[in-house]
Amino acid sequence: MPWLSELDGRIAAGATLRSVFASGYVFGLAFYLIGIHWMLSMSSVAITVPWLKYPAWAMSGAYLALYPGVIAVGVALAVRRARVPFAFAFPVVSIVVEEWRASGELGFPWFQPGYTQHAYAPVLQLASLGSVSLVTLWLLAVNVLMWRAWRRRDLRSAAFAAVLLAFPWAWGSAALRAAPRAAAGPAVGLIQGNVSGAYKWAGHHEREILRTFLDLSERAAADSMAPGLVVWPETATGGYLRKQLAQLLDIVDFSARRHVTVFSGFPDYELGPDGAPRYFNAAGSLPPSPKDPAIYAKRHLVPFGERMPFEWLIPALAKVELGQAEWTPGRESALFSGGTGRFGCLICFEAIFPELAREDVRAGATWLVNLTNDEWFGPSAALYQHAAMAVFRSAENHVPLVRVANTGLTLVTDASGRVIAKAPVWKPEVLVARLAPPGPRTLFTRVGDWPGIGCVVLAALMAALGFGRALTSRRRGS
Repeated sequence: MPWLSELDGRIAAGATLRSVFASGYVFGLAFYLIGIHWMLSMSSVAITVPWLKYPAWAMSGAYLALYPGVIAVGVALAVRRARVPFAFAFPVVSIVVEEWRASGELGFPWFQPGYTQHAYAPVLQLASLGSVSLVTLWLLAVNVLMWRAWRRRDLRSAAFAAVLLAFPWAWGSAALRAAPRAAAGPAVGLIQGNVSGAYKWAGHHEREILRTFLDLSERAAADSMAPGLVVWPETATGGYLRKQLAQLLDIVDFSARRHVTVFSGFPDYELGPDGAPRYFNAAGSLPPSPKDPAIYAKRHLVPFGERMPFEWLIPALAKVELGQAEWTPGRESALFSGGTGRFGCLICFEAIFPELAREDVRAGATWLVNLTNDEWFGPSAALYQHAAMAVFRSAENHVPLVRVANTGLTLVTDASGRVIAKAPVWKPEVLVARLAPPGPRTLFTRVGDWPGIGCVVLAALMAALGFGRALTSRRRGS
């Protein structure tokens, strides 16, 4: 609300667009520098040149702050030139800019306002209608109406805000009552190894790390629920598990004795058409099943961490060494079975992109696996922020989700996005849980991000209206 008051005041006072942009930029800079403070917690293992995390944090904050600045300018133009009410322009323009921030080579939808509602199950159900975009649009509309009611003592705005505020709680609560919460499906075992990066990536402890995961998996297999599938996190042991015969045989032995399939994240590689190796951040069943794809290769890689962005445009960027992994991106989704129904896989960063999960569900996935390793950022808010976004993928598509993290947050949701089981963070843990049944196909799964598309159309109409008014004014002036 303070920024709304500041922005509205500058627009009403006829401030220049530069001044309006500055108000958004200053707000954004403070917000994002605080929000991404966990970048400063990156260990020396996570980045080749440790001191680079400080300028990286500052530059990331400076870049992300551009988006609130653009929102401010867009709202000012809509109000002044198209004569659209501030309370209408602000949510619409904000969604358009949030869509832009989430797309492209540097796409980073982290901190989209709707994610703040992850713990409020009734509100979360809005995501089944229109993804996190609809939750964000609802939240911004409520806030701007409440601000208008307070600032101008406007009873109509207060009434609209009350209705908007009540709707998701009433409708979402009814939807939750109708949805089954009991998890009566097949059991899965989630293995949180809690392996430090310094130990994992030293290159000398792969067998010991593998033994840690196998011992924890033995505990999971001995559970009274008798899971037929155990899931290990992203790059679980640090080794090329499919290529290292001795380690693969150990997993095969465990699987045969316990009648349990292991699904794990691991690095992988293949030779390209030119004979050069191509490396992947991958996942798959171990031992490989003839019914499943060989591997799933991560589709959306972390810019600057797993790839250098814009290499396709400027090939020389491939020679810049910032410690990035230089993985090759996968090109398509992959569905696995494991005796638990078909499931899709999202590796780490991919869980923050709604379209990837939607693609898997539309392809036939009845539940989702999110493998991650958030150990890079220490005991910071990053663990919880990342997990909060992942649960939206469950609610958006009405499928249960299991999230397996090396150090946490490891959890299981039902098909409504409610967390039904979770493990403590920063300790080796085994979490065995039954999968909840999937729900009916959602509007978002069928249609996609219609709130984002709708706001883009509305923004285009506002721009056209503003252009038309300006043209008419010039003609009259001449």
